Amino acid sequence: MRPAPRALAALAATLLAAAGCGGSTAHKALSSSSSPAQHSKVSPSSSPSSSARVTTHAARSLHVSTVLHLPVGVSRAVVVGLGGRLLVLGGLAPGDSTTARVWSVDVSRRTTTSAGHLATAVHDASGAVLNGHVFVFGGGAATTVAAVQEYSGGASHVVGALPQPRSDSSATVIGGTAYVVGGFDGQRMTRDVLATADGVHFHAVAKLLVGVRYPAVVADGADLLVVGGALATTEGTVNGAQSTDIQQVDPRTGQVKVIGHVSHPLAHAFGLTVDGVPCFAGGRVSGTAVRGIWALPQLRMLGRLPQAVSDAAAAVVGATTYVVGGEAAGPGAPVSSVVAVTLS
Repeated sequence: MRPAPRALAALAATLLAAAGCGGSTAHKALSSSSSPAQHSKVSPSSSPSSSARVTTHAARSLHVSTVLHLPVGVSRAVVVGLGGRLLVLGGLAPGDSTTARVWSVDVSRRTTTSAGHLATAVHDASGAVLNGHVFVFGGGAATTVAAVQEYSGGASHVVGALPQPRSDSSATVIGGTAYVVGGFDGQRMTRDVLATADGVHFHAVAKLLVGVRYPAVVADGADLLVVGGALATTEGTVNGAQSTDIQQVDPRTGQVKVIGHVSHPLAHAFGLTVDGVPCFAGGRVSGTAVRGIWALPQLRMLGRLPQAVSDAAAAVVGATTYVVGGEAAGPGAPVSSVVAVTLS
């Protein structure tokens, strides 16, 4: 559910420039000369290019392009790749309204068709594909819910429940197991990292050191990286603290540690994997959307999204990562873009 970040204008100015937000043509990178494992605090350094094609530290180029638009904008949706298509499930529709609608996006033909509805309209849910089945974990509308919905063939039904209500979470899959990370139960942060192999049965494998909602979460080998996140537990306000922490979670042992920091508080970013490289992108600093794409755990800036957005979602189809929707100005007018991101 929606909190808003605290105004930290003085601290945020550098990261906003680094992310290329607003009308600035400057393009800067987050980098560090020290190892993230040393709990380093990273700070911006200059990078000359502002092109959508950027040469990375590994002498590879990042290609970023808008390939199509959904019929309407959407943010805070669950997006998964399945059978050569993207499925966009639920989220916020224009007018800041929660939707149950499901879109099917054929990325090869660049077409979008209606693909039914969720049983319960939710936004700020997380989701995953397990053994070919699509699951939506929690989320909320008027209240935060615990329901787990399974979507198939244009419809969904409730198949179970999380151990407690949870919205504002992120999920990713490692080796056939989905992990639900971060979030909010309607009153407090949900620090337990949940694991499920079937989308129905869940158990806690770790506990975040810092409870956050709206973090960016991405798999890094067998570990989970949790970047930033909102710290406020209140709703309906434009003020709220955000985290700089990068938390590393080892779901095999339950060990969690802070391995580094982004240079300024960040929330509402999203995790993505680009050709095997764990990254995070977008988000909000002092309430303003940013557009950078950073590789983890080194915090090297790879490039920029076509526009500054928060609350988007990403999924992989084939060899391409797609970023869907998001918010440029706020939840009332979500964007409709589908952006392809590749490394070559």
